Amino acid sequence: EGANLVSFHAFPQDASIENMMSPLLSIAIGVIGEGIAGSWNTDENQWFGSLSTIKATSGYWVKVTEASSLCINDATPSDYGNLNYTLHEGANLISFPAQGTVDISPGLPDDIEPYVTGVIGEGVATSWSDDYGWSGSLSAFQGGRGYWMKATQPVSFYFDMSTLSTVISRNTIGVIAPADEVVFQSIYQAFYFIEGIALDGLPISEGDWILAYNRNTLVGSRQWNGAFTDVPTMGYDDDMEETAGYSKAGSQLTFKVKQNNTGKIYQIMDSMPKWEDMKIFTLEHLTAKEMPKELQLVSAYPNPFNPVTNISFGLDHDAYVQVKVFDLSGREVAKLGSGVYQSGYHVLTWNADRQSSGLYFLTIDSDGVSKIQKLMLLK
Repeated sequence: EGANLVSFHAFPQDASIENMMSPLLSIAIGVIGEGIAGSWNTDENQWFGSLSTIKATSGYWVKVTEASSLCINDATPSDYGNLNYTLHEGANLISFPAQGTVDISPGLPDDIEPYVTGVIGEGVATSWSDDYGWSGSLSAFQGGRGYWMKATQPVSFYFDMSTLSTVISRNTIGVIAPADEVVFQSIYQAFYFIEGIALDGLPISEGDWILAYNRNTLVGSRQWNGAFTDVPTMGYDDDMEETAGYSKAGSQLTFKVKQNNTGKIYQIMDSMPKWEDMKIFTLEHLTAKEMPKELQLVSAYPNPFNPVTNISFGLDHDAYVQVKVFDLSGREVAKLGSGVYQSGYHVLTWNADRQSSGLYFLTIDSDGVSKIQKLMLLK
């Protein structure tokens, strides 16, 4: 159900969208390719849009209202040895044109690997680095699946099928979430590759869950499986009500870690890149703190400062918070925050360029509890 990233390695004589999608007419919403799409109109009983013919070299998002199987009858296997893929700079939605699997590196000719920075599948991805090679949850190309291939310049290639295997791929397809959570696959997705995370100074363990939130909505998850674990994060698709509250361009996501053996929740404190569709972000070692058990004034840094300081505070539950700054006479000189904040840690910035050097008092009030810290402005 929902969005499925597919391709076809065998074709009937009639490769029109009407014929290829005919087994799904009762549940199909649409088919989306790279820059083209087809939409099924139930009232008119026909397909509309710019997508008229399914091609052997292209991948497609097929969106359906319920789980089903798509079986193409009387199909002839593609002549994959003669299928040329022409990539433009950026993201290219392509097929894998054979029945079976080929690992990523053997499948790509050596002469184009330097120009391919990443490959994105349905909820899975792999990224290239000179130090580690290919890393991520996507280990092999698989027949029936579509892929976004990201290129740094125009390039053409043929898949190397010399190691083609009929063994089922090891890839996990789609987004897997903890037992009490769910994340719906969207056609819009970005991946955060994380080298390592320290949980209050101790390294994250294999099997711990990394959870990504857009405000209070879970939009992605992945169990830690070693250096450069990739965390898929989904974007809002207005054709899918289930993705309401998901990421949009510029969304600032919050990442948390749920320890698999203790159930403790930690929040990643580092600033994360803002969400953008089809992006692959590579992050080095991150730090996380256990979620607060009460209202906490974590720090003001730097302190003393000139003229900007960052104030961190933590909440154990969603609450109305007021953050203010007073001078020695008790006069309010700044209101840094006023409103409902989510549970977890937050950072506010005070720019005191219009204030005089001296001692100030920062106050944080929530649910009748107050925290106070001295701030020293030195100009």
